[in-house]
Amino acid sequence: MRRDDDQALAFTLAALLLTGTALLVSCWVGPLTAFAAVAVTVIAAYAAPGLARRLAIRRAVRQLLRDLTQG
Repeated sequence: MRRDDDQALAFTLAALLLTGTALLVSCWVGPLTAFAAVAVTVIAAYAAPGLARRLAIRRAVRQLLRDLTQG
């Protein structure tokens, strides 16, 4: 149960920070720019782990192929 509570707290804090950041940026640069900045940040945070995993796999495959052709 403790882990569920920690995840709920983390999600709540992330939502509050995202909302607050969006409101501040909106006041400073305008609503369209604020939406674009927040959307890019959220998409990047969502896509980063998968992208890092794909890049690591590609690097490992290239290194394996290089080792197989040399040895």
